[in-house]
Amino acid sequence: MATMGLAALASVKLSFPNKSGTGSGRPTRLGWILCPTNPRLTTRRWTAAAAAPVEAPSRSIDVEMQCSPVPREQVEVVRSLNGWVAKNMLPLLLPVESSWQPHDFLPCSAAAAGASTEDEALSAFTEGVAKLRAGAAGVPDEVLVCLVGNMVTEEALPSYQSMGNRTEGIADDTGASSLPWAQWMRGWTAEENRHGDLLNRYLYLSGRVDMRQVETTVDHLLRNGMEMLVPKSPYHSVIYGAFQERATFISHVHTAKLAGQYGDQALAKICGVIAADEKRHEAGYTRVCAKLFEVDPDGMVRALAYVMRGKVTMPGLLMSDGRDCSETLFDRFSAVAQRAGIYTARDYGDVVEHFLRRWRVADLAGLSGEGRRAQEYVCRLPPKIRRMEELAHQRTARSELRPASFSWIFDRHVMVG
Repeated sequence: MATMGLAALASVKLSFPNKSGTGSGRPTRLGWILCPTNPRLTTRRWTAAAAAPVEAPSRSIDVEMQCSPVPREQVEVVRSLNGWVAKNMLPLLLPVESSWQPHDFLPCSAAAAGASTEDEALSAFTEGVAKLRAGAAGVPDEVLVCLVGNMVTEEALPSYQSMGNRTEGIADDTGASSLPWAQWMRGWTAEENRHGDLLNRYLYLSGRVDMRQVETTVDHLLRNGMEMLVPKSPYHSVIYGAFQERATFISHVHTAKLAGQYGDQALAKICGVIAADEKRHEAGYTRVCAKLFEVDPDGMVRALAYVMRGKVTMPGLLMSDGRDCSETLFDRFSAVAQRAGIYTARDYGDVVEHFLRRWRVADLAGLSGEGRRAQEYVCRLPPKIRRMEELAHQRTARSELRPASFSWIFDRHVMVG
């Protein structure tokens, strides 16, 4: 799981409706809604039906997250789906015996069966590394920055598993539970674990990045952790998972295409196989969200509105390389991704439209008054996002490019808008 924010939207302002559906009159920074940059969040009181609309948290807030208990109805609903999860989600996880492993896409470092001498094995490994480096040599710095940012985010997997295991009704309470939800969480973690391993080893062998600074960034991110608006809510967690997996899939697909264009076929294959995993994981979270919209449409549409108002917090938001800068490392990384076309404002709009169609949010019926207001809010989002995208594009076109330094690439600069 690796996504970045949309720095191109950071200065756009727009007024969002308040709880009653009327304009609050308070301008809200789109960068905060779509690509949060505040490292500390707080939530408003969370109501029993899962999602009372709230204003975006203030950037000045720096307090510990406070969450009300998750409604028991939500927990009971997701627990009742264990049998459904076994039939509809677990088959998406591949058996270990038929799964790819990082070793499959990298030079072999040990003597293969039948190799006559250790020298021959070392020679083959050296030739493999030389070939990998020759391909990586043509990859521009902006793509490397995005690749490192994605790898760092993937390497913070322990934070994501611990977040999942705090989700009520889904958590693996024993650490080795046989319940389908727990099996999904462990299987998902195992498959995601390969992504950071593979990207890390590729970057190390490529010789193109300062691996100590990259590793320092991973260390910081793991220590800083991650935050979600309602971390124990199963409804919020599966919605978050669907959005993150689709965004990550898009990011890796775009990186694969760019790698191929610049002649690095090894990297193109690596990003392609990771994207395929993310697509299967997206399918799992998308399916369970669709099922929950059938079982509890009112609770889910309110949860969706809550997530969209509060923001989809990026898992790598708190990354740091330990160096002070006027902008956060995540902001600079996001700006590069936007300009390189790896994950853009347009992509975000496409993701939102995709899920509204897939879950048939506009067709939901039998909603409460709060549910109808949530439905109206989320269904009006796509045109607003498209307009914000246009404004951001216009702003970028008018602004001068500026250099941004990254310790990951030995303090070289890349240009951002």
